[in-house]
Amino acid sequence: MPLSVSTSSPLLPLRALTSAPTARLVFVHGFLGSRADWKSVVQYLPDSVDAYALDLPGHGSVKQLRPKNFKGFVEHIKAQLQYLPDDGTPLFLVGYSLGARLLMHLAVQLDDDERSIAGFVIEGGNFGLQQESEIESRWENDYRWIARFREHPLTEVLNDWYQQSIFTSLTSVQRKRLIEERTRNDGEALAEVMSVTSLAKQDYLLPLLLSTQHKIYYIAGENDEKFCRLYESSKVDYEVVSGAGHNAHKDQPNKYAKKLTQLLSLRDTDSL
Repeated sequence: MPLSVSTSSPLLPLRALTSAPTARLVFVHGFLGSRADWKSVVQYLPDSVDAYALDLPGHGSVKQLRPKNFKGFVEHIKAQLQYLPDDGTPLFLVGYSLGARLLMHLAVQLDDDERSIAGFVIEGGNFGLQQESEIESRWENDYRWIARFREHPLTEVLNDWYQQSIFTSLTSVQRKRLIEERTRNDGEALAEVMSVTSLAKQDYLLPLLLSTQHKIYYIAGENDEKFCRLYESSKVDYEVVSGAGHNAHKDQPNKYAKKLTQLLSLRDTDSL
């Protein structure tokens, strides 16, 4: 029987930890991904930065974990953060796509006086939908995907998934590699994840994000036209990763790491 609460931590370091870190980063992957997605980015971060990543329910090491609603996914992230040392080291949370949407929910839930998290980095995260017609249309679309993940061979579904317009910047080689990686998932688990984390089930967060005192940084790939337009029309400042599409950290890990280093003022110990 699937679990709704984690009994152990899927939050693990992505590389050797330091004795006196200058910052601590926790990475949260998107739908279909896993904590391993961030390994290529971490190698380019300053050595004194401790880097962790977690698996979201229904993915990676916690495929059996199935929260019953959107809030349950947010609570999963909060629970994993409790495993981190409480030593005053600045903590930044970095999320992509679904991971970014969950982190935005977390950001608006936290009291403005809660300073345990120094900032949030949002990559390709949608603020939510406002119009009922948009919500209904999105749910109809997602429901079709949910049925396909449940009923069809995963490779077949993934082939069609990565033909969506948001992934048009992918080369045939990149698309093939992603499909090979994502076939490690479980179709039934993915269907359950989408059924409770669909954009149609998410609150519209932009007004709350604009008013929060928490530091929130937005990132989009240069070729991700949808999210560049979204961030511009929403009047939020955002950074562009050149030569990257929707999945900027996978497309250009070196450039992405440099953006993080600049945005979050990350430093090596010997530069302090």
